[in-house]
Amino acid sequence: MPSFTTELANRTTRELPLTLAEASQMAEAGFRFAEFNPEQNRYRISRPYELVIVPERNTLTISQS
Repeated sequence: MPSFTTELANRTTRELPLTLAEASQMAEAGFRFAEFNPEQNRYRISRPYELVIVPERNTLTISQS
């Protein structure tokens, strides 16, 4: 199961906008994407995935099963 931790950067559980760098690192880690479109800055992770948000540490961990 791939897992990736990044800065929370004001994201919420409903919105998960990824940067190109984050999406690229996640793809290298084995994540599957429903949409990977750098030209339009659109990256959507395939479900199912789990989010763990730790506001005190400003971290977001994404795991995909």
